Amino acid sequence: MKSRKVKELVKVLKKKGFELRPEKNHHNFYFLVIDGKKTSINTYFSHGKDEYGASLMGMIKNQLRFPSSKKAEDFFDCPLTKEMYATMLKEQGDVY
Repeated sequence: MKSRKVKELVKVLKKKGFELRPEKNHHNFYFLVIDGKKTSINTYFSHGKDEYGASLMGMIKNQLRFPSSKKAEDFFDCPLTKEMYATMLKEQGDVY
């Protein structure tokens, strides 16, 4: 996966239903909320990083339950909508 700026990642996450939860340690945790309910799908960002490289993006891909890097790239580049993401997670059995 390609490198991305944390600021842009957070912008996309918020647009697609993720909400910031209270800080824990030195990280900002974002949880997916569907129909007003917090799900177990989450990721977090360190305060000290401005950009995430391929390795960290791979970890985010796994945390957000994407089956492939292509799907994750589509999510962050915006062809994959919030509704399409929720449907994918439901089909995979990650959310109900």
